[in-house]
Amino acid sequence: MRARAGDFLVLLAPTVVVGVLVPVVARDDPGAYVPLLLALLVIATIGIAFGLILLAQTTRGPSTFAIVVWREQAAFRVRPSFRRQCVFYGVLGAALILMAFNGFRVGHLSVLRAMSYGIIVLTTLFLLILSVRMLRSGPLVLTAEGIAIDGGRSFVPWDALDTTSEPGTWAVCSPELVRGRRVREFRPGEDVPLEVSLYFLTRVIDLYARQPERRAAIGTPEELERLRGTLTRQVT
Repeated sequence: MRARAGDFLVLLAPTVVVGVLVPVVARDDPGAYVPLLLALLVIATIGIAFGLILLAQTTRGPSTFAIVVWREQAAFRVRPSFRRQCVFYGVLGAALILMAFNGFRVGHLSVLRAMSYGIIVLTTLFLLILSVRMLRSGPLVLTAEGIAIDGGRSFVPWDALDTTSEPGTWAVCSPELVRGRRVREFRPGEDVPLEVSLYFLTRVIDLYARQPERRAAIGTPEELERLRGTLTRQVT
């Protein structure tokens, strides 16, 4: 359950389109460069503003889980959701490439040309790193035994969570119980954005951390309905 194909399209398409379109237009019709640049800058500005609005809503999402069988256990699963990040970084990457091309237009300033090459290299590296992270990402899974983070790269048993911690930022009081990649602190949705209301998810995890007797019901339709009926109200 990695990022969706559409997420990669949203992330990479704006930069690729700008990287191909601007040189072709400028070569075939140099007089069209400035109007094209202005039009793309306006679109990029609107896109970045829209992306920032989406990023501000990363705690929002559906107050529900998918019911699955994970390693022969009934479980609740939450998929990664990179779409908001992809919109913002995709348009930002295109805007940076536009800046780089504008630097190339000032041919007599070698410093600007060097900066333009640097912008292209850094933008490409960033998009590549984010793409790899999206490919390697995995879902968050709640089971009766504990929490599988990032598709199971880390597995934190319920007893390893410090219930005196602030909900949403749980310290791991028994790190020796953690399997896989070590974690000292559990903040759902921080490393991998999740397709769920973080308010709902945080309350569910806090409930199971404090009430062990409820954990056996994880992964059942009846338990999901109970959670949705009692924990979905979010203060805005």
